[in-house]
Amino acid sequence: MIKLCIITHSYPRFEGDWRSNFIESLAQAYAKEDVDVTVFVPYSIHFNRAPIDDAGVKIISYKYVPFRSLHTIGYGHSMKSDLIIDFQDLLLMPFLLLIGTVRFALLLRKEGFDLIQAHWAVPNALIAVFGRALAFSKAKIFTSFPGSDVTVITRFGWIGRIFTKIIEKSDYLSCNSSDLKEDLVKAGLDEDSIDFVIYGVDDKKIYYSESERTALRRIWGVSEGDIVLLLIGRFVPKKGFSTAFQALKYITERWKNVNLIVVGDGPLKSEYLAILDEDRTESHVKFIGEIPTHELRKYYSACDVFLMPSRRLPSDGLNVVVPEAMACGRAIVASKVGGNDLVVFDGVNGYLHDEADPKQLARCVLNLMKDPELKNEMGRNSLKLVKDRFTWNAIVKYYLERYRDTKKSV
Repeated sequence: MIKLCIITHSYPRFEGDWRSNFIESLAQAYAKEDVDVTVFVPYSIHFNRAPIDDAGVKIISYKYVPFRSLHTIGYGHSMKSDLIIDFQDLLLMPFLLLIGTVRFALLLRKEGFDLIQAHWAVPNALIAVFGRALAFSKAKIFTSFPGSDVTVITRFGWIGRIFTKIIEKSDYLSCNSSDLKEDLVKAGLDEDSIDFVIYGVDDKKIYYSESERTALRRIWGVSEGDIVLLLIGRFVPKKGFSTAFQALKYITERWKNVNLIVVGDGPLKSEYLAILDEDRTESHVKFIGEIPTHELRKYYSACDVFLMPSRRLPSDGLNVVVPEAMACGRAIVASKVGGNDLVVFDGVNGYLHDEADPKQLARCVLNLMKDPELKNEMGRNSLKLVKDRFTWNAIVKYYLERYRDTKKSV
């Protein structure tokens, strides 16, 4: 049995927490493949997890400063709008790196892991590399770059270059968008050493439900003949939601029965409301706020078209909500950045538009609204792509193949 440790600085803190729930899905998918999985994650004041979850994943949280209230690094709070590191967390980072490295080295000596997966290279690949050295271990290190870690590397000058030199000690590197790969190559990593691996879908939990679609649309007061568009994510610049709000005026000029459902929250909500007010389209939009992860399936099922208008503000990886919407048989309209083109194939399971182009986004949506059979066919293609290529089970098997490749190359 392979013994795996996943090092991350963000993990669902309680049942239904949406923060980094994709890491939990990955860990549980490994457990289903008879991998002995441990998650090593910093403590959070809201952390409320059993030492072993229902899938058999062991969860170890560690404290890095004496005061409980100062455990704020990670969990989506360390970077303001994913652009600027919070000053307090910047001061705390050396303590997390030091304590995390020592604690991990001791754990590695005790457990003898075969494989270490570091998600978010900064700080977790640093902990993995230094911890492996302290433990005199020969474990393989797989490092994944979801996005914000790439921002740190590219914006911290000489410190970022030092981080890059440490991170390249990993045995395998992956990211989930060509934008991130481009930035990593500029930072000094070898282009050929970086693989593309997306975050996948648990298709046993995320699937289309006709009854949930009907019930939720009834609550919203939406008839089956109306079109529902859906946005899900944090209200930060790189999600590009402002493009979708700006597109709404062009859509409603041609099609009145349109509803835009928005799930999430964040610092840009006032900006979004100002766009809607200026364009007089606020009556077409419902802001839902944050919801538990187990509720998401209802929203995917209730919509007709899923939108992901990502922007390079800064570069981002593929958002897991895109393949999840595909798992519910939805057509996707997404921008050509942020890894969307790894799962959305223009004219097959949706449309790709130029980033920050609301008119083009609107044309893509209108094409689907005018041709329901095309929309349904693209939805079926989305589901087939997920079943064939983008489940967590398929992605875990891919990682395990790469692990065996690294073992053979020794």
